[in-house]
Amino acid sequence: MEFLPYGILVDHFQHEVYTHPTWTPAERKAAWRDLEKQYCPDRDYSENPALDRGIYWFRQAHIFDVPFYYLDYTIAQVVAFEFWQRFNVEHDPKAWEDYMAMAKAGGSQTLMELIQTGHLCSPFEAATLKDTLDAVQQALDAVDDTQLDHN
Repeated sequence: MEFLPYGILVDHFQHEVYTHPTWTPAERKAAWRDLEKQYCPDRDYSENPALDRGIYWFRQAHIFDVPFYYLDYTIAQVVAFEFWQRFNVEHDPKAWEDYMAMAKAGGSQTLMELIQTGHLCSPFEAATLKDTLDAVQQALDAVDDTQLDHN
């Protein structure tokens, strides 16, 4: 769950950089920091002025090596959460069959075709993300934290 905002941050930043190819290094850093405040508001760099200027994105090799690949990670996670919901919350008897159909289709279909094959909702629809993440949050809220091993 904690990865999604960061994954979306990386993709949004790349979109902005490619949309504004003439940005200066300072503008790119400012854009990163603004987006970081939006997607990861708990990050506190008050004791590190360099990070507060927006240099954290330099550590993300994907931005340089495989641009826009983080989007794949976030989409895959949302799809996995959708299947989790179907298996564990809805107890959908067709969930495994749909999962296997998607796995068998593999690289022979586009993402949206795979989503249809799996009888899933588009991860690009806001309602999909909200409904799915609400189900995950409810499951996490039901965990008795006092019973977890904190070693």
